[in-house]
Amino acid sequence: MFINANQLTESRAPSDAGSVAFQVAIKQQKQFEVELKRSQERRESEIAAERARAESRRKEQQVQQTQKVSSVELSRDSGEAPEPEKAVESRGAAVDVEV
Repeated sequence: MFINANQLTESRAPSDAGSVAFQVAIKQQKQFEVELKRSQERRESEIAAERARAESRRKEQQVQQTQKVSSVELSRDSGEAPEPEKAVESRGAAVDVEV
């Protein structure tokens, strides 16, 4: 009863313009979905990279803060001025001297 049924299922030639348009629309939809997925993955990787950079900066700031506190404590023990920047700021202060 089914003569050359394999041929009919294998040859998918569209019979009219409507089916061609439908196939083109399906193909475009698939391409759109692939590109959308790629852009979402790229966006997610950028967000992950930004989070990693922020975490790295936070840890670096913590280390610097710890080092700063340690150096202040050491300078107090040794009798040095804790922060040389403050000593520099006091230069140029006005002093009244009578001659």
